[in-house]
Amino acid sequence: MAQARRDMGELRPIDDLMFRVMARDEAFCGELLGVLLQDRGLTVVKSTPQSHVTNTRGRSAVLDALCELSDGRLVNVEVQRADDDDLQRRVRYYASLVTTDRTPPGARFADVPDVCVALVCEFDPLGEGCPLYHVDRVVREGGRALDNGLEELYVNALARDGGEVSALMRVFVEAEAYDEARFPETSRVKRRLRETEEGREDMGSVIEEIREEIRAECIAEGIETGRAEGKAEGIAEGKAEGKAEGKAEGTLETLVRLVRDGLVSVQDAATSAGVDADEIRRTLAAEG
Repeated sequence: MAQARRDMGELRPIDDLMFRVMARDEAFCGELLGVLLQDRGLTVVKSTPQSHVTNTRGRSAVLDALCELSDGRLVNVEVQRADDDDLQRRVRYYASLVTTDRTPPGARFADVPDVCVALVCEFDPLGEGCPLYHVDRVVREGGRALDNGLEELYVNALARDGGEVSALMRVFVEAEAYDEARFPETSRVKRRLRETEEGREDMGSVIEEIREEIRAECIAEGIETGRAEGKAEGIAEGKAEGKAEGKAEGTLETLVRLVRDGLVSVQDAATSAGVDADEIRRTLAAEG
């Protein structure tokens, strides 16, 4: 436990575990989005970390945070440390899931909600050295920009150009960095989680929440609690039948990240997920 506490003290907002806890704070989310959307006057009325959006006929997803703004916009914020997949297609897919999840049956297309996906990366996602990228829809023939209610933002958290976005990202990626003057809410929540016993306990409780989510999903799918091999088969069968709705997959992915960060042992992760430890090791190896 002492080692886990030391490790948690090294976490940063760009790390999944810390962001999951910070995203509970609407003031922090408002400050983050105010900078990224270049609108310091916006208001976050609700923030849901680890928001589950379900596709009953295909792949579901667990969003790092889904924020609702006072003007009705929905903003999905994702933190991404590894450049290990097609990020633009991921953004496209997540936006479609949020749109489908929040559009009621029979709604007019004019009433489909505006959705923004903001991907905060610990690398340069588009390779042009900018701290913030806006990807727009443009008419190829005339260059005119069109708006269909979807906004895509890609953040390079490592870029330093002296601007507001890069200054905030310094607080995100450097463990000891704070900026109370410009980013009081981000600094407040980060300092609490890193420097107080109460904050560390909050992050420790999230690890237990992840374990309980996986246990509950296993029970819901009727997975036996006997041999680990039997559990793994049950999980595979449940996925094949489409019963998990992406929730077990998302929580298992989060637990694997905690193993990678040294916060949970491989054996603890395997026990919590109800799988063989070798499956956790294979997942870690596949993710590099």
